[in-house]
Amino acid sequence: MKTDITYFEKIGENNTADVLAIGLKRYRQGDIDAIVIASSFGKTAKMAAEVFAGEKVPLIIVGEVLEGKQSPPLEVCEPLIAKGHQVIWGVTISTMSKFSRNETPNLIADVYKRISEGFKVVCEIVLIATSSGYLQAGQKVLSIAGTHRGADTAVVARAAGYADFQSFQVHEILCKPYKR
Repeated sequence: MKTDITYFEKIGENNTADVLAIGLKRYRQGDIDAIVIASSFGKTAKMAAEVFAGEKVPLIIVGEVLEGKQSPPLEVCEPLIAKGHQVIWGVTISTMSKFSRNETPNLIADVYKRISEGFKVVCEIVLIATSSGYLQAGQKVLSIAGTHRGADTAVVARAAGYADFQSFQVHEILCKPYKR
């Protein structure tokens, strides 16, 4: 198998439109069971919902807790949910170290960050969605995330949850920043 990988010169939201276009192209090639998108503030989720609207595929949008509040905020989530998408929140890899007092999850997160921050997040959101029951272990998923804001990384992965971490696989790196 031969595929192309797109490398972005800079990290962050300036790559979002390109990442979503790359993701859409890969989704249209077939064999993708679900799409998982990271979105803290909702802008990436809204853009993704527009880009994938013609595909009739529900998105699984994974947010985070910022300053004690679920993000993206409810006013962003409600229209996405009304269109059939799911918005969820979960425990990040690094947060698991705080709860367990085991540094292994922190080490795994740091290793993923050596590839890029967005790479850590694309892996993390698949683990969160599977652990929360929104994905089935073994599903082939398109995962899109980024560094701080927007999207700059996309992969095709085999879903697994935290409890079965060794079954998690990244099959294809579609795009990522060249430098982290």
